[in-house]
Amino acid sequence: MSKKNKANRSNSIAEQVQAVEAKMPNQEVQTNDASIFSKITSGWIPYILIAVIGFALYANTFHHEFALDDELVVCRNDNVSKGIAGIGDIFHNDIFDSYNKQINAEANMAGGRYRPFALATYAVEQEFIGTNPTGYKPNSWDINKNIKGDPEEDINKDGLYNDSDVFVKGMTLRHIDNVLLYILSVCVLFFFLSAYFFKDKPLLALLISILFLVHPIHTEVVANVKSRDEILSLMFMVLTLYFSFKYYEVKKMKELLLACGCYFIALLSKEYGVSLLIIIPIAMYVYFKQLKFSEIRMLLIGLGVSFIIYYALRSSVVLDLSETARQDQELLNNPFLYAKGMEAFATKIFINLKYFGLLLFPYKLSCDYSYNVIPFRSMADIGVLFTLLVLIAMGVAILVSIRKRLWFAFPLLFIMIHLFLINNFFFNIGATMGERLVYHSSLGICILVVYGIYYLVTEVFKQKIALVAILLFPLIILGSYKTISRNPAWKNNIALYTTDVKTYPNSTMLNGNACLSCFEMSNMPNNADRINGLLDTATNYGLKALQMHPGYYFTDINLGLVKNKQGKKDSAIYYWLKAKQIAPNEPSVNPLLDQMAGEYYNQGQGFFNQNNFSEALVYFLKSNKVSPKDYRPLYFIGLTYSKLGDMKKAKAAWVEGLSYAPNDATLQNAVNSVANE
Repeated sequence: MSKKNKANRSNSIAEQVQAVEAKMPNQEVQTNDASIFSKITSGWIPYILIAVIGFALYANTFHHEFALDDELVVCRNDNVSKGIAGIGDIFHNDIFDSYNKQINAEANMAGGRYRPFALATYAVEQEFIGTNPTGYKPNSWDINKNIKGDPEEDINKDGLYNDSDVFVKGMTLRHIDNVLLYILSVCVLFFFLSAYFFKDKPLLALLISILFLVHPIHTEVVANVKSRDEILSLMFMVLTLYFSFKYYEVKKMKELLLACGCYFIALLSKEYGVSLLIIIPIAMYVYFKQLKFSEIRMLLIGLGVSFIIYYALRSSVVLDLSETARQDQELLNNPFLYAKGMEAFATKIFINLKYFGLLLFPYKLSCDYSYNVIPFRSMADIGVLFTLLVLIAMGVAILVSIRKRLWFAFPLLFIMIHLFLINNFFFNIGATMGERLVYHSSLGICILVVYGIYYLVTEVFKQKIALVAILLFPLIILGSYKTISRNPAWKNNIALYTTDVKTYPNSTMLNGNACLSCFEMSNMPNNADRINGLLDTATNYGLKALQMHPGYYFTDINLGLVKNKQGKKDSAIYYWLKAKQIAPNEPSVNPLLDQMAGEYYNQGQGFFNQNNFSEALVYFLKSNKVSPKDYRPLYFIGLTYSKLGDMKKAKAAWVEGLSYAPNDATLQNAVNSVANE
């Protein structure tokens, strides 16, 4: 070829290249965008970004106290208080075992609650907080044992000296650890998503992780220490997914063992891990287009063996707890108890719509959604029918995406499987619904939201991927604001219940607990100038709770406390006797009644010593009404009747007293004296 021809050939190629470049006017901008996104999503930068945002969101929880089930599961748990020495007992017992023993109650949660891994982390923390091998005692707050309250012993600074001061100790460490674990779990989530489903679009993996990080519905999980089991469960489930995918790629025993080990820990954290037996093979099937199940046979066997070991361990601890346990007769533990016909089924369907609403628009958040937050629905309700259509559509979408091996079968499955574990369709969870219960499902929602926006931006409107981040920015800001503003409600029970009862004023449980919260506030020295107002507010909350649920005996107990402090002792006795009638074995009632009986008895003696027998009789009879089997008031009732000249009633009282104390010489002499007359 001549030099001239070569030159012409070169010019022709150059012209073709220029022509192609002319059709790509935004190439330079796209390259710059790619460079920026590459920097943001590479190395340690995404993890640092997640950590910074996570700390900014939840730094205002570091000095929180305890709320909701923190006291029962963590603070009052004798196995946790032993520190590392209690881990053996933790793995051999239900999480409520310690509390049930303290109140001499039987286990009453259907199916039991076996989540030892989270409890073990509390026990490790206890080593740094200070162990208490013998458990907490009523005077554990008295650190220097001088039988008086000293300023340094009022740890929560409420002016009172009680168990709360003991339980608050070390909660800062626990809250910080919760935030650290949450941040770590989101980092693990980004690591998995950027390694597989969004390997070619790491920006989407980061946006999904950040949207998940800021989701306000997670405030209960992070700000409530007890809900650490949710964080640990999801984190180890994602790790199981990562090592399972990795095993398929490298076929090494190390990845297989890591997958099975992480899966076992996920199960020990919370029962949700069982879902991976379905999710993992389907997720791998739709992601790895050439996958054959024979290639992951060992993985599936390993996961199955891990589950069998876990199930055997769990069965030895909690499987004997009956589904017909005491909770079935308590409305607040069985919210569908009063439902008629198809109302229970219809309401369970509708609750899914409520969950979707909270996942997409987390505006009105609450720690409680029990009776009567969500009124019973019928099958003709438009909301129920719409929810049913949504569930059917999602089910069809899952089947179609699996058949066509479309990757979004993974987020759809993650939403639906975990939703059906807690929506009472197949398992009675003892609650209507709860924000922490859709923590796992929220991951699937975040994936679909981010990818849906990405698809519209890049495929439908043919815009650059940068627009996805821009559109998500307001959601991230709004979610962050809601999270930060919601966290203070979780400071302690008083803040939680008095906040949420305003959000859902028809909640029986919130009204009952707000009653107790206002009563507790009335006992604090810094509220001395508004005691009457707090007690009146407590009364209103308590009466409303009983109006909705007359059998709510805890509210009867609390209203009794309120009335006693108001000086209305007869009203206090009315509520406590009512509580005892409803729950004869409730351990907190008898001490209150015994104390009141003693007060009436002492008042009666005072009038008796003043020879005011008519007034003395009134109080002795009140004492007998409160404590009918106490022979001492009966003796003085008889003695007072004798002073009033009614020997027939006097003898009847002494004979009755003798039936309770047949060896009491004073009563025997009194009866004999009447017989000799």
